[in-house]
Amino acid sequence: MENLQMVQDILELTAIPVASRNERAIADVLRKKLEILGLDVEEDHAGALIGGNTGNLHAILKGDPAIPAILFSSHMDRVANNGNITPVWNKEEHKIYADGKTILAADDVSGICIILEALRNVQNYHLPHGDIEVVLSVCEEDGVLGSRHFDFSRCSAKMAFVFDAPGKAGRIIGQAPSKGRITFDIQGRQAHAGNEPEKGLNALHVAADLLMHLPDGRITPETTCNFSILHAGTSTNVVCGHVELIGELRSTNAHEYEALCQKMKTTADAIAQKYATTITASIHTLYHTFKLEPEEPVVRIAMNAFKNLGIDTSLERGGGGMDANHFNAHKIAAIGIACGYAKNHTPEENLSIDDFINCGEAATEFIKVTAAGNY
Repeated sequence: MENLQMVQDILELTAIPVASRNERAIADVLRKKLEILGLDVEEDHAGALIGGNTGNLHAILKGDPAIPAILFSSHMDRVANNGNITPVWNKEEHKIYADGKTILAADDVSGICIILEALRNVQNYHLPHGDIEVVLSVCEEDGVLGSRHFDFSRCSAKMAFVFDAPGKAGRIIGQAPSKGRITFDIQGRQAHAGNEPEKGLNALHVAADLLMHLPDGRITPETTCNFSILHAGTSTNVVCGHVELIGELRSTNAHEYEALCQKMKTTADAIAQKYATTITASIHTLYHTFKLEPEEPVVRIAMNAFKNLGIDTSLERGGGGMDANHFNAHKIAAIGIACGYAKNHTPEENLSIDDFINCGEAATEFIKVTAAGNY
């Protein structure tokens, strides 16, 4: 039987207009929901630091100090959308679909709803628990930027469950990559394209040569690189004098990541020397890789909880970053938990209600397993 409260939550929250750096409307709604459930809620100043209108929410449900504290997290923003998300509930298929005109925003509203369900169950069934902390971040979809500015010293929990991954209930993300944003600023020389083109240096030509010598695609099983943005020129009658080439590097291997960063810089230097020009390479690391082994307590709690519910588990490597990257970097062992959605970031995004509800039960079970010490 479908959990009508969870379905109602996701239909309500996905319909709120939200984007990265514009999470105000959903944050206000969630603050009230958390306070009704007995949590103390504070908002930080991350919004002001990233050019947004909302900070990260940090909420605490106080519990038995003899029971380890745990932390639940999801993000409030979503990828670019038309501001008019209309979820379609197919009751026969037990799925909620996007309407085909924009995303569904199950990434990551489903994670928020799963956390709310677990908190309701704690209150309704008077479940024993330690402190339960909740962090709802902003601007996750734009470089995992909101949680980068979160004050992790405020957290007492040393274990975190980040409900922010596609896939069926039972999928656990124990590893995620580092990500770097790469920008090459390539200088050419402007000249009149008709009168004296030989006096110019076409920066697009230099950029093309550079691009042919840069790593691209899947470099190794652990590392990928992609260049997809190029800004150049304003007129066809002027030899292009400047190009900005932008891409990304991801790797779950810290040594490979650093080696490729250095290789890109030396490649840029070589191409610049070839054309007697200047290429400035800037590599900005947005977040760092992490990997948690099966014996980690937070992993064992999740696996035992799913097992108690009869749900098969898998501990996997994810291809994208998440708030868990920043939690792990600040000594809070964090794993990603799949929420039941698929094809996120597209108009084909959909959510399996059965998996979604199972995840709500699993989040509740995480609390039970922690309290019982069965891990």
